Amino acid sequence: MVINYKKLNPNGFYLLKYLNDETIRFIILYGGSSSGKSYSVAQTILIQTLQDGENTLVMRKVGASILKTIYEDYKVAAIGLGISHLFKFQQNTIKCLVNGAKIDFSGLDDPEKIKGISNYKRVQLEEWSEFEHPDFKQLRKRLRGKKGQQIICTFNPISESHWIKKEFIDKDKWHDVPMSVTIAGKELPEELTKVKSVKKNAPRQILNPRTKQIEEQDSNTVIIQSTYLNNFWVVGSPDGTYGFYDEQCVADFEYDRVHDPDYYNVYALGEWGVIRTGSEFFGSFNRGKHSGEHKYVPGLPIHISVDNNVLPYISVSYWQVDFATGTKVWQFHETCAESPNNTVKKSSKLVAKYLKSIQYSDKLYVHGDASTKSANSFDDEKRSWMDLFIDTLQKEGFEIEDKVGNKNPSVAMTGEFINAIFDCTVPGIEIYIDESCSVSIEDYMSVQKDANGAILKTKVKNKTTLQSYEEHGHLSDTFRYVVVDLCNEQYTEFSNRRKRNLYGGKGMLDFFNPEAQNVYSQRLVYVMPNVDGTFVLVQVSRCGGKWHLIDALFRETSSIEEIKTACLEHNANTCLFECSSAYYQTVRELRELVKDTEIRVKKEFADVDKRIAATSDFIRNNFLLSPKMLEESQDYSDFITNLMDYNINSENKSASIILSGLAYHIIKSFPESSAA
Repeated sequence: MVINYKKLNPNGFYLLKYLNDETIRFIILYGGSSSGKSYSVAQTILIQTLQDGENTLVMRKVGASILKTIYEDYKVAAIGLGISHLFKFQQNTIKCLVNGAKIDFSGLDDPEKIKGISNYKRVQLEEWSEFEHPDFKQLRKRLRGKKGQQIICTFNPISESHWIKKEFIDKDKWHDVPMSVTIAGKELPEELTKVKSVKKNAPRQILNPRTKQIEEQDSNTVIIQSTYLNNFWVVGSPDGTYGFYDEQCVADFEYDRVHDPDYYNVYALGEWGVIRTGSEFFGSFNRGKHSGEHKYVPGLPIHISVDNNVLPYISVSYWQVDFATGTKVWQFHETCAESPNNTVKKSSKLVAKYLKSIQYSDKLYVHGDASTKSANSFDDEKRSWMDLFIDTLQKEGFEIEDKVGNKNPSVAMTGEFINAIFDCTVPGIEIYIDESCSVSIEDYMSVQKDANGAILKTKVKNKTTLQSYEEHGHLSDTFRYVVVDLCNEQYTEFSNRRKRNLYGGKGMLDFFNPEAQNVYSQRLVYVMPNVDGTFVLVQVSRCGGKWHLIDALFRETSSIEEIKTACLEHNANTCLFECSSAYYQTVRELRELVKDTEIRVKKEFADVDKRIAATSDFIRNNFLLSPKMLEESQDYSDFITNLMDYNINSENKSASIILSGLAYHIIKSFPESSAA
């Protein structure tokens, strides 16, 4: 059969070349939209069917979409090639009238449909990215029994964490091959065969089970990447004599190139990436601006940040910071410890292995999730996850400084802080991500924001193990932990002055003047020994018509003795306990110890959100903060951060709950304050 080259795109020439190469098992065609992938496959399969009389199976994940998509491409391709009279088009089947070969169309609605495909010479997987990895593994094993059987796959790449990239592409070595095609002994002009890239995998050493000899297997996979610029029915032929220049289509791509580079990168150029939706948690992260070459710098300390969620992997990000000119923070590496390495010891050994590979021997700073410090039963000593992680690194020879706090910072507030850095509204701080941290970059670009400004961690289910897990957000958490720790002073200032929630906007909480001669007429201490797992104490003093927040304690639930000591150290006219009956004995003991302070107890308020809403205006109008304590006291700072982070649906309520209780008491006991 004589081929009119003016009917084919560059993709088509490579497809014809490799469809006739029996050493090639897999032909992968991917790239941007409008690059002619599916149509080129349809053209060349029709040509190949006429030439070799072999059967082809065309599959999509869902059968219902077949007839309106790829089946229609085959009909149009046959007409375009002028060979439609040589085929009979039936439902889900195209029969060749010359040699009886057929092209069948089927959906893979369940894995059972993979069985019985040995009769086919070729299998085409349209929209390959829709298939699950187990589907593909079964299919490649079932296609056997004929020499030169092939699987042709077409798709548009999107997520860098997709199994195609992780399990198929990244696990092989690739090399470029010349972009040349010879037909009938004549090499076609370069302008007719130019695509974005053509790659083959490296030859492999395999053991012949029959001869027991090690043999070299030739490259068995070719990857062809193309874009709309390689489609002559979008940009016209090189000589302008055939094809079609689609001005509107080109203009649309050009608009995306300028205004939405991430979208252009994926859908026009066919690169792996992430499409932004506008609701990302790190919405200000710009891959073009904030990623690039930011490698490890010998001589500077390394900070690692850890998240211990085992699925899909234990997350470790590697960071350095340079304070020479301002604060420059960058991530230079990542470890995603998947099964079977997603245990505390194995993941820490992976970290140690990498650090040794770059010959790092200085002190290692470890940041991470505060919950990893909770006691557990990993070993007989009941050490926490983080203790065991650090212990393993120490046994590998590293000096460790534990920087993991006792309480995690606010998710929403840390997100705002990092976005503000990316937007250049936090003076003196820069953050960059090395381009090699591809999983991290995808996570930072993909993870969404929930209604309260926190990370929306959507759960997915592994279809093989049936385990549910949060797909994204864990590397983003490591990002938050380390940046807040490295830029703690700036973060504290940012979070305390951020205008947000009930206490934000107009009428935001203000400060009293520490230099003034404040005369206090009333001192109150309000205590909640266990509110959401936190021991909270606030001390206020009345100054005229205002109440100064003199001190605050904000700690993980303390012992009874620690609670009693804290109350004794804070002088007051009245000390109020809002607590359950479990603490009534503590109140009685305090009354025996303190004679000049009235100690009262009240039951825990049932509807705390209602009380918070009812007292918020009073708090804004009548409470003043201490600038000195905010600067000097971590407890005070943590209390205010928690207060400013209140959202009705969030877990960060402890400070708002106790302050609303205090305000409610003041309104009832000092009605003149309410009037003021």
